[in-house]
Amino acid sequence: MTESKFLVVLGVGNAIRMDDGAGIRVVECLEQDPSLKHLEISFKYLNTGGFDILDEIDGYKIAIIVDAASMTDQGLKPGEFFHICDLGKYAKGQPVGVSSHGVGVLQVLGYAEAGGYQVPNQIEVYGIQVKETGFFSEELTPEVADGVKKLVNVLRESILNIFKA
Repeated sequence: MTESKFLVVLGVGNAIRMDDGAGIRVVECLEQDPSLKHLEISFKYLNTGGFDILDEIDGYKIAIIVDAASMTDQGLKPGEFFHICDLGKYAKGQPVGVSSHGVGVLQVLGYAEAGGYQVPNQIEVYGIQVKETGFFSEELTPEVADGVKKLVNVLRESILNIFKA
């Protein structure tokens, strides 16, 4: 079976650093969802983030990126999530804090063109506000685990709508 280059759903994070694994958990749940099994979706996981994101989304038409984030300065509580779908309003290379991996997702995307990557026409970024990432554990905090369930439901509907269009 050849890999579809239509839609990639990329979970970014470290699954053994508590809430930092939230993006990975969301994508794992979506990959196991029976309502999505028949669709041409590539589910991918990335532990490093940063510029490696470009290799994972290169050549796809649509990319959905899910990552843990620290956006308390924006008023988000643990488990709450944000959605950025209009990346055009961010300057290329602008540092925007949507990642705990050194270089943020939006900053990386700003450098894609210079690196010769075929960036998807549609890129959506979802970030889940973390509570705890300072300990080694595969368990999410209860607030973030609830947020993962809610985001899985939101993304399931969004993905199904993409394929209806």
